[in-house]
Amino acid sequence: MDDTEVISAVLAGDIDRYAELVTRYQAAAWRLAYGVVGNMEDAKELSQNAFVKAYQRLRQFRGHARFSTWLYRIVVNECKGFLRHKARRVSVVSMSADPEADDPIRFDVPDPSGNPRDAVADGEFARALGVAIDALALKQRTAFVLHHLQGMSLAETAEVMACRVGTVKAHVFRACEQLRVRLSPHVPEEGWL
Repeated sequence: MDDTEVISAVLAGDIDRYAELVTRYQAAAWRLAYGVVGNMEDAKELSQNAFVKAYQRLRQFRGHARFSTWLYRIVVNECKGFLRHKARRVSVVSMSADPEADDPIRFDVPDPSGNPRDAVADGEFARALGVAIDALALKQRTAFVLHHLQGMSLAETAEVMACRVGTVKAHVFRACEQLRVRLSPHVPEEGWL
């Protein structure tokens, strides 16, 4: 059953059907939140909050975009609010901050050779990639995660971020440039990103 039929059923009073939408988009919403905030527990809570808000605002869904796009916009807004609140809190940062102590985004980097030495290098690269993405400015990180990691088109990303496609292109371009610079010690060849 497609999303609009499920939404119509929920709005008609069959509220148990909302679980279908949660099941359908839960993993993607969590990955998006995790990509933006970089912390597993916070991402779970933020994606759950987004589903609650989506349910509460379901009558406001007009169907001009796909439900997933509408939901992802709510997830991104939840993440923005969380990060704004987090930025207002006083925090102490150690000058010898250990990137392993934080909860950077982690990515699996496949090892086609099966060589243990390469596996260690791939793990280091995956950790460095997660730290580099986590260090991006919020708009760049959001655009990069939506477009490259969630696989959304530039137009869909622009819709979720509530901006123009050209703005998304600029954010993605700047994110890629910063990632190239930050990850250049880990990648010897040009043109990898």
